[in-house]
Amino acid sequence: MLHRYYSLFYFVFFLIACSTQNTGSRTANSSPPVDEQQEIKVAVVIQDPRIPSMGNKRLHEIFKTPGYTFSWHDPYALTQQYRDTLFSVSHGTINYKIVKIYDDDKFFTRLKGSDEMLSLERVVELLNEPGWTTFKEHGTRFDYNAFLDYYGFCEMRDKGEIHEVWVWTFPYAGAWESTFAGQNAFWLNSTPVENTSCKDLLTIMGLNYEREMSLALESYGHRFESIMRKVYGRWDNKAVDKNNWELFTTYDKVDAGKAHIGNIHFPPNAQADYDWKNSLIVPTHADGWKNYPDIYSAAPRQVDCKEWQCSHLGYMCWWYRHIPHFKGINKKDGHLNNWWRYVVDYNAAMRYESSLKK
Repeated sequence: MLHRYYSLFYFVFFLIACSTQNTGSRTANSSPPVDEQQEIKVAVVIQDPRIPSMGNKRLHEIFKTPGYTFSWHDPYALTQQYRDTLFSVSHGTINYKIVKIYDDDKFFTRLKGSDEMLSLERVVELLNEPGWTTFKEHGTRFDYNAFLDYYGFCEMRDKGEIHEVWVWTFPYAGAWESTFAGQNAFWLNSTPVENTSCKDLLTIMGLNYEREMSLALESYGHRFESIMRKVYGRWDNKAVDKNNWELFTTYDKVDAGKAHIGNIHFPPNAQADYDWKNSLIVPTHADGWKNYPDIYSAAPRQVDCKEWQCSHLGYMCWWYRHIPHFKGINKKDGHLNNWWRYVVDYNAAMRYESSLKK
């Protein structure tokens, strides 16, 4: 049970941004059946210790990013928002169950070129440096092997006690946005962790409580992109014979007049990276994805950034809400009609896919 208090105003705004969107029209009678709910067990590691010499406040309460005035965010609040948002935007098909929260003062960060793990005292010292000079000059790396061994996460994964791990940590902790450990692990917006005892695939999300929820959702989106490229074996939005993943991520700039949903960095009307606020109006096949796999069942519709409230958070939620989340298998391409299954448990999804082909 998450027990930390967080701003009611911010949370209400957040819920509005992710729930009141124009996602096109679809009657209940025309809706494909939504897939059954998947419970995904997650262990959460909070690297936000209290500092006795600074009024016993936590790191996120004390420090600010050099050159900026915004406050960092409470990782307990972010954890609840992350869990609830992924449940909402997956149309209830993905239910993250937080089975364990580890809240201590141990870090697994090293300065590059150093074998010394940073202590709490050293982290505080470096965050107090003007301009974070040492962090920027040396860079950091996160010791995933030591991290997994310390908490026993590989054993927990292989026993079915968890499916993945979320790590909330400070800027420059050195963690990847997402990575895999385990046998036959593949690219997950980073190279896999090697030489672990994990047999099944374990996902580790490296999340930064300096940043807003939209960035945590973006990290999850890059995880989505990596896995769907693996599922379909290709990702080329300019291909003549686009597969369904390539169609989903097509935006107007790469195939004029034939946009669908876009990718994590490029909305359907984007002209540049992170172009959330573009008022350019383009036709998109977005509505058809609510009838997947019959993606051309709805006529193209003109959209601009008002579709996602012209915001990063709004676009993240709009993008996720269009991801196929339905029962069964697409007989034309042989893949599941619920893409979330691949992303939360790739091995289990591939086994399920195979069973439906028999």
